[in-house]
Amino acid sequence: MENTFKAAAGDPKAAGEIIRRLVAQGKAPTFAMTFPGGTHDIWLRSWLAQAGVPQGKVGIITVPPPQMVANMKVGNMDGFCVGEPWGGVAVAQGIGFTHLTTQQIWRNHPEKALVLNKDFSARKDELKAVMRAILDASAWLDSIANRRQAAKVISASRYVNAPAEVIQGRLEGKYDMGGAIGNRQFLGDQMMFSRAAQTNLPRHAHAIWFLAQYVRFGLIKSAPDYQAVAQKLILDDLYREVAKEAGVKVPTDDMAKIKTTIDGLTFDPRRPAEFIKANPIPV
Repeated sequence: MENTFKAAAGDPKAAGEIIRRLVAQGKAPTFAMTFPGGTHDIWLRSWLAQAGVPQGKVGIITVPPPQMVANMKVGNMDGFCVGEPWGGVAVAQGIGFTHLTTQQIWRNHPEKALVLNKDFSARKDELKAVMRAILDASAWLDSIANRRQAAKVISASRYVNAPAEVIQGRLEGKYDMGGAIGNRQFLGDQMMFSRAAQTNLPRHAHAIWFLAQYVRFGLIKSAPDYQAVAQKLILDDLYREVAKEAGVKVPTDDMAKIKTTIDGLTFDPRRPAEFIKANPIPV
């Protein structure tokens, strides 16, 4: 179905028109994401909302990241939302094209998190060492030259098991988008792992934003105590301790308003219920 969507490359509204036409013909497409309630699930549902497509009108399935391209190849789904380099691998193999990057959905959005079980969270010294290692690795990865080295290392079969040149291109922000888009450069707007530690702070606003999306998209049945859940889950006090020891400046935007790029919506983490009411999803 790649050719069906090529005309809508980069345009959620145009993609929405195609999807609604397919639904009316009894040919509703299926899209894959990596984990229910995970970031890729939310990016996919946000895209559907921007496209004006009710999420219940299409198929949404779960596929592990390394299996995305193979499943696309045999027709198990018509599109997917996944972390790199699998979008790039699909292009390289002629299986699909990159319709949008998540930077186009929300610039400098949160993505991966260091998540702990209760037992490990009590092992403070070890946890701090892990957090410091992540800070150091993130800063190292923000050097383009280092990304080239990293691409070679993680391309191995025991790690990502994907072509180093595809990984390198996506890390450097030099994308072969495929389809009708072709090559596009996101220079200065690549995936940024540190941004002088602007990326790394675990923000309460981000936790509340995701909780609000769970309510908005019906993934949970009723609104939680947003502030209480965020306070319980986010270990920002420990992060600040590690950052201080590392000589890293801690951002001051923990509860700042969030504006997503794809739809131009502004989210106030102090008023999540107002956001949900003001921005209903298509039904």
